[in-house]
Amino acid sequence: MFLSHKTIERLIADGQITIGPEFDLKDIRPVGVRIHIANEILVPEERQTVDLNEAVELKYKTVHLDKEEFYLEPGGFILGATYELIKTPKDVVCFLDGRSTIARLGLTTHITAAIIEGVYDSPHSTVLEIKNLGNFRIRLHYKNPIGMMCFAKITEPIEQELQSQYKSQEKVAPPNLKFRTGIDK
Repeated sequence: MFLSHKTIERLIADGQITIGPEFDLKDIRPVGVRIHIANEILVPEERQTVDLNEAVELKYKTVHLDKEEFYLEPGGFILGATYELIKTPKDVVCFLDGRSTIARLGLTTHITAAIIEGVYDSPHSTVLEIKNLGNFRIRLHYKNPIGMMCFAKITEPIEQELQSQYKSQEKVAPPNLKFRTGIDK
């Protein structure tokens, strides 16, 4: 069951949902919270080969949106992160969704990683898998409203330990292929 704006406001006021480093209540939408792009993005270097059975460290150019202009070209892909660091109780999960205005330009904010479990010990950012599927060059700015985080109550609190290689994530992070492929076992 998705949480309404009234429930979200109450859980924030009660300290059960924390959103930082700054949060404006005007960003609460009817069934979620508007999120913004963080300052740092990662642009993958071209012509790299990935073999999912090999631990490879991919190469990225780091761009700071507050210091340099960045245009995402049609067909381009980057990694970003949410400016907001969010923590929820273990019986609330987040669901990352795009914004219709952004989608109407052809810009996606996530490819598949839409669910964020409430198992983190501290507030964390969510990586955005941003792809320009449209025909426009799109200039991105630090703190552009880029998507929405919805909150859903689950039937029972999560009791499993966090098994993520992205613990305590506070900014954009590239894929950890070593962890995901099982090579480190």
